[in-house]
Order: sequence, then structure tokens, then C-alpha cells
Amino acid sequence: MKRVARQIYRWGTVLMFLLIIVQFTTAGAGVFSAMAGNSQGTEALDFHALGALVIVVVSLLMVIAAFAGRLPWRMTGLAASFVPLLFLQAIFIAPFVAPNDSFTTSIGASDKPWLSALHVLNALFIFWLAIRWVEWTRRDLELMGRAGLSARVDLPAAGSLTQ
Repeated sequence: MKRVARQIYRWGTVLMFLLIIVQFTTAGAGVFSAMAGNSQGTEALDFHALGALVIVVVSLLMVIAAFAGRLPWRMTGLAASFVPLLFLQAIFIAPFVAPNDSFTTSIGASDKPWLSALHVLNALFIFWLAIRWVEWTRRDLELMGRAGLSARVDLPAAGSLTQ
């Protein structure tokens, strides 16, 4: 069971990376369609919003796989980190999508559309994190395999190992 969970986690990181690439693609397709006046092309933004929900679900499944695989806390935390990052994505885009919505007004962002620029910056951070996550997971699982680690342990800090 532990071995299967670890493989699910390993390949789940690749899936998350691919899902994030799809997020960038659907966002770009929707925005550029809107700029070109193609209202049908803006439907890509609906897929972009749906993709965020898929990423949250996959992230939660990855946390479960990390616990089932008895992976180190760092690996479990990386899987869980996507949930608050995606929550921030929703907050950052709210002033642009629904400036007069009760949520946007309640957080004081209805008159600050520039906050939506943080949506893009946070997306870039999520993209960077997904790239690194695949690398870190491969490295950590190899180290655990070489050392014969089968229980939850703390591995050396990410920066202290040669890459």
C-alpha cells in the first residue's frame, strides 16, 4: 500500500504540473479571445475556473497519498500548499471578475482592480512551485529508496542537497 501511494504521489506531481500548464493555456486563450472580440473563445475562461477546482481536488488527493505513503512532512506540506494558493487566486481575481459582488466589497477590493495583477504573479509562483515539486519529489523518493527509509522521516532541507 505504501509503495503504491508513493507512486501515486510521484506521478501526481507530474499531473499537477500538466494541469497548471493547461491553466495557463486556457487563461491565455480566454484573454486573447476577449481582446480579439471573440465571445465564443472566452468560454475558455470557464474551463480555466473548472481547472482550478480540479487542481484543488488533485492536491487533496495528493495529501492523502502522502499520508498513506508515510512521506516526510515537507512532501505532505507541498501537496497541501496548493489549496491556499488557489484560494488566493480567487481573491486576487475577484476585483476584476465581480467588482460589485458582496465578497469583493467585504474585503475592500471593489475599487482596486489592480489587485487582479496579483492573480498572474501568484500563478507564476504556482507554476514555479509545480516545476520544483516534480524535481524535489523525484529526488526525495530516490533518497528514501537508497536509504531504505520506510517510515515518515525528515529529510535534509531542500537547499542542503546537491541537485
